[in-house]
Amino acid sequence: FTKPKQTFAIVFFQKDKAIHVPPKGKLQPAHGNDIQKAMGWIRSSGYVIPSGSSNPIAALRVAVRLNPDVVYLLSENITGSGKYAIESSELLAAIEQLNPLNVKTGKRKVEINCIEYLTHDPRGTMEQIASIHGGEDGYTFVSRGTVSE
Repeated sequence: FTKPKQTFAIVFFQKDKAIHVPPKGKLQPAHGNDIQKAMGWIRSSGYVIPSGSSNPIAALRVAVRLNPDVVYLLSENITGSGKYAIESSELLAAIEQLNPLNVKTGKRKVEINCIEYLTHDPRGTMEQIASIHGGEDGYTFVSRGTVSE
């Protein structure tokens, strides 16, 4: 019996809250059963509801605290709109605080790769996050025609 070397957690951002897919607060083995449990919870919990604009900072804070090697940030409109809107500069500053550059090593604690889908942000916020915090090929855009259920 061998344990997978990779681990994962899923944290959604909705409005100004972080929604943890159980188990809360820890990375779990990237094993088929654990992945299936997580997907089942997402489908049946009633907590994950696409609801328009949201602020990602709380969820990013949770994700970074888990001490992963990589975070994948997925969003259609990362800066949101209305009540939960955040300026690009404010979001970038908040992420910088969460994931500062270590001046001794020249590296950041977590690699944050960005997947933007359906609509390009004209401000290029996701591209900026990936440029500063992501790895090689840290930004991906998924167009409307390539998204399927």
